[in-house]
Amino acid sequence: MDTAEPRARRRDAAATREALLNAARTLLSEHGVEGTSTRDVAALAGVNQALVYRYFGSKEKLFAEAAGRGLDAADTMTADTPLADLPRELLDRALDVGAEHPSHLSGLVTAANDDMIRAVVRERIERAFDEQLAPRLSGADRELRAELLAAVITGIAVLRGKVGTRALTTADRDAIAGYVDRIAATLLH
Repeated sequence: MDTAEPRARRRDAAATREALLNAARTLLSEHGVEGTSTRDVAALAGVNQALVYRYFGSKEKLFAEAAGRGLDAADTMTADTPLADLPRELLDRALDVGAEHPSHLSGLVTAANDDMIRAVVRERIERAFDEQLAPRLSGADRELRAELLAAVITGIAVLRGKVGTRALTTADRDAIAGYVDRIAATLLH
């Protein structure tokens, strides 16, 4: 006869917190701030709604952290990738990562009707493109050209992944990349 008490299920605060952030990013991308409640986030994460407030304090703080995470790779990409390779790298990241990780810029753009999300999107674009990429460019209008590249890549990701326009959705990725390379050549050089 085993007299030991049943082992209590161990709680993993870090995993719960991450699950809430992932759920918030997904729902923000799909429904925006106004269309997402803490109840929805908790349900998708598989936890009690009270944990949103325990770990983040408020809906706004949860959404701000969820929207603000995941930029480091993009910052490094725009700072370190050779300019000749950058358009394809950005396109691949936008098309591959955007669907899996709604914190990607293209996922956040759909939630940018909220002031807080709009501020996060603006900060991310300015950090990755104005501060990291623009100084690598020569000639006039460096920041404008860098932001235009962000607009091209983000627009493609939104139209292909979120809106589902026929031409972009059915186009071969290499065909899209060829056009992006030609557009980007004008912007980057």
